[in-house]
Amino acid sequence: MTGTGTGKSGREDSRQGRLVAEDGRVGAMAFSLPASLQADVDAVLADWQADARVERLWARDASLWTGSDEDRWLDWLTVVSEQLDQVDDLQRELQFVRGEGFRHAVLLGMGGSSLAPDVLRHTFGVVEGYPDWHILDSTDPAQIRVVEQAIDYDTTLFLVSSKSGSTLEPNILKDYFFSRTGEQVEGRHPGNQFMAVTDPGSALERRAEDDYFRKIFHGKPEIGGRFSALSNFGMVPAVAMGLNAERLLERASFMVDACGAAVAPARNPGVVLGAILAAAAGRGRDKLTLVASPAIATLGAWLEQLVAESTGKQGKGIIPVDGERLAAPEAYGDDRLFVYLRLGADADAAQDEAVA
Repeated sequence: MTGTGTGKSGREDSRQGRLVAEDGRVGAMAFSLPASLQADVDAVLADWQADARVERLWARDASLWTGSDEDRWLDWLTVVSEQLDQVDDLQRELQFVRGEGFRHAVLLGMGGSSLAPDVLRHTFGVVEGYPDWHILDSTDPAQIRVVEQAIDYDTTLFLVSSKSGSTLEPNILKDYFFSRTGEQVEGRHPGNQFMAVTDPGSALERRAEDDYFRKIFHGKPEIGGRFSALSNFGMVPAVAMGLNAERLLERASFMVDACGAAVAPARNPGVVLGAILAAAAGRGRDKLTLVASPAIATLGAWLEQLVAESTGKQGKGIIPVDGERLAAPEAYGDDRLFVYLRLGADADAAQDEAVA
């Protein structure tokens, strides 16, 4: 369940709404907005309806943005169905992760390549029979040392994750751990314990081939890194963690349908949420404060990067605030918009009270 609200200044009546997807397969979205902001949201939704923008989005109409090359970067629209077609092959290719007794796995990546796997690891924990995953997205020697002290090189699998394959930090981390594996493990080539996820033809793919990596999985060049959670950048770690990737993708497909081209803007949860964010930012409520149920708390860090990188263009943007301790309503000004990601099975009474 998701909900949005604003800091309570007590100076304006609020309007409340609730959106439930027609097929009931996704959680409800409730919102409480100042009357003037609700009017702006209604105007945005009316514009989307009049201009057929949902249909144009699914038709990859670049004029919805700057009209340049945005149509080339929209494969995230169809990635769920494509990954569902490939999930059985992915599971077969990664059977060795469990079969060969790897006890630890380390993902080496930055930004969009590491945040989604980090959410999966912290949300679902360690699955019996599969390795304990460590997500390393820093070249800080202290953090590297923490990971290194937690693993046994003989039974550790490494996954180097980089779309471009040229990002400095993952390559530095790869060189370090590849060298250390060669020093610590006798009787086999270190490449046997390394995999890569990268776009076709990247520098990382060439290096992985030269270093005899165990597996190389391709990303989709038409999906930007921050939108890649449901591509191989998220699904390879998910399968290697022992998660039910097929079920995860099927649940994602429910939201795809709820936000589909045939769904009117006012009934489309993605468009409604986007309209609220845009209208709020237009009124100076550009501090998007994310609150999440404890079981999905790390989701906020991924959303923070997704929103900040996506909207921080041309001198504009929304500033995400994640992990902030909630204060009394009167402590906030009129620059806040709160989004509460509430997991019904893990609702926290104190959190509910603070948000209410």
